[in-house]
Amino acid sequence: MSRPQPRFRPLRFRPSHVRAMLGAALALGALLALPALAHAAPAAAGGYSLQLEDEYGRTLSTYHHRGSTYVLGHYGTRYNVRVSNHSGQRIEAVVTVDGRDAISGELGDYTGQRGYVIDPYGSVLVEGFRQSNSNVAAFRFTSPGDSYSGRRGSAQHVGVVGVAVFREKHRRPVAVAPPPPPRRSPWNGGWLGDARSEASKSGAADAPSAAPMEAEALADDAVAGSAARGRASRRYAPPRQQNNLGTRYGESQYSPVVEVPFERARSSRPNQILSLYYDDARGLANRGIQVYGYAPQPPAPQPFPRRFAPPPPY
Repeated sequence: MSRPQPRFRPLRFRPSHVRAMLGAALALGALLALPALAHAAPAAAGGYSLQLEDEYGRTLSTYHHRGSTYVLGHYGTRYNVRVSNHSGQRIEAVVTVDGRDAISGELGDYTGQRGYVIDPYGSVLVEGFRQSNSNVAAFRFTSPGDSYSGRRGSAQHVGVVGVAVFREKHRRPVAVAPPPPPRRSPWNGGWLGDARSEASKSGAADAPSAAPMEAEALADDAVAGSAARGRASRRYAPPRQQNNLGTRYGESQYSPVVEVPFERARSSRPNQILSLYYDDARGLANRGIQVYGYAPQPPAPQPFPRRFAPPPPY
């Protein structure tokens, strides 16, 4: 039987402590919209949500457009990633920024990377690329070439934040039906049990109730459906275009975590995948999202737009 891999949980501080720790309810795994109006609704699915916040905890301007979620970024601005768990079960969230794992810095691979552990109905604030159990390199918007992903040879992945969610493994309870009350024998007046109670006395175990097993099967079907929807969302990702922003490996920030045990219910298949795209105002406008009066760029000038010369206006 494989032992669960350790995960990290953040240390909690009082308000008098370091400001960087305010709202840090995270635990790190394994070491652990204009036509679309701007609003604060996060990318959400399956009981989990993902959003970007500024360093003061305010949600960045968010737009839903053609089935995807976009965030407006500004060059040089610092941001944090908040992942929220709206379910009653503890989860692990593997986070990537620009295709790079937020803990290891390697290309995103949720089967082998560790994540942040989030308690039921809790959230975690990921403040940067992890440097140690105590510090992270802050997330800051920058040019694609200056981004952490770009400097490490994967600039084609800039402009997206992703989260793979894994539920925690639990032992399944086995429900055993209680034996029926004893019945009086019609011929000797003694108290006798039926075949089930007699089998219990002899040490034979009762069979599990069918109802819990059916409920578990339905739950597994629901989980499989959730994963299928996650795969479908990846198939219908927006068409690729040049991004104007990426994320820099910024200055070191204090953001401590502690190690906690966690075992995934399914080691290589996440229960949900969330994705959120970001760009500057002009980049969003090029996708058809009007921001600050920006409109999609007009078509390139044509050398022969008309066949004849109309008279000028008077």
